[in-house]
Amino acid sequence: MKRVFLLVLDSLGIGSTKDSYKFHDLGANTLGNIFKYLYKKKMNVLQENILKIPVLTSLGLIHALKKSCGKFPKGCDKNSKIIGSYAYSSPISKGKDTCSGHWEIAGSPVLHEWEYFTSLNNSIPCSLLKKISQKTGIVNFLGNKHSSGIEIINFYGLEHIKTKYPIIYTSADSVIQIACHENYFGLKKLYSLCSKIRNVLNHSKYNICRVIARPFINVNKNFIRTRNRKDYSMKPAYNTILEKFLLEKNSYVISVGKIYDIFSGKGISKKISLYSIQDIFKFLNKELLIKQKNNKNTIVFVNFIDFDSLYGHRRNVIGYAKELELFDKELYKFLNLMTNNDLLIITADHGCDPTWIGTDHTRENIPILLYKKFLKPRYLGHRKTFADISQTIAQYFGMSKMKFGTSFL
Repeated sequence: MKRVFLLVLDSLGIGSTKDSYKFHDLGANTLGNIFKYLYKKKMNVLQENILKIPVLTSLGLIHALKKSCGKFPKGCDKNSKIIGSYAYSSPISKGKDTCSGHWEIAGSPVLHEWEYFTSLNNSIPCSLLKKISQKTGIVNFLGNKHSSGIEIINFYGLEHIKTKYPIIYTSADSVIQIACHENYFGLKKLYSLCSKIRNVLNHSKYNICRVIARPFINVNKNFIRTRNRKDYSMKPAYNTILEKFLLEKNSYVISVGKIYDIFSGKGISKKISLYSIQDIFKFLNKELLIKQKNNKNTIVFVNFIDFDSLYGHRRNVIGYAKELELFDKELYKFLNLMTNNDLLIITADHGCDPTWIGTDHTRENIPILLYKKFLKPRYLGHRKTFADISQTIAQYFGMSKMKFGTSFL
């Protein structure tokens, strides 16, 4: 039996796409600009090199970055021995959001345009709010504007606790976000509210990708978001590799992190709600050591959310760099536990350059790193769609072809 471990470093872009100017992202380069920032500041994140990621470097990450943007960043180890195959890929999906990136990786690119709330100061139209109120029984909402999640809960948090009115806001993504206090409003009540809003959108003219529950608590005088976020997404337009895998093979699909929510549970056998790098790798290492579930082929699909949510969106370059170094250290242990029948694919879903203006995602190419014991390392070229990943997985398991993408095996 074979296993694929598909790890998504959420937001680890490696250079602007050709169409990035349409998104006002020309020049964005998440990994490249982290190197540039650290080199310019002459900062040593863990008291050693500019950015100490020897395992990712040996898998070809820095070479993929060079292929994408034309040059090696200052301070990198460009002479490291390469033990994995590598590529860079451009998206064909119309957006630069989480769902578009992950769905395209899974073989279902978003070829239609999402709708965004960009009028009236980026607020949600009154007509839609009225429908939401009618269906949910919520008479009033706070906020209703384009905002950073941290800023809006700090601004409206006390008023929310006093009135129990949910905080509603949006961003550059196709999304409605609802922030409520876990104790004063209630987590189950928040989830129910977001589920009802998702249902309203499904029966409206608005093609909005996600409704996100954003629970928070207060610690001393500060409000902080908790790990109990939940996404209510639309479903992909085409069958994904996950659904196809379950249908065609004696198989098992494990989702880790927010993967289950991104795919609305479709094609998932088991959901693992872990989010920190340490917790995720503890689970993955344990998974490597045990026998495969009922002797089944397995896909383990993992999202590492903190790169994006804690450091990319918050424009925290040092935090992002430290998170990369932590990931690299954990990855070393993981590689040593892999068996001959394990295939590792490391990639990203979009960019979120922590040196860029604003707080939104950035339109970027992504890395694709491929590792399997005894597989000859090579450059896999410029891939024209993220869907090449799912096509490769389909070939690896001997499945019929996906609708999109070209295998690089």
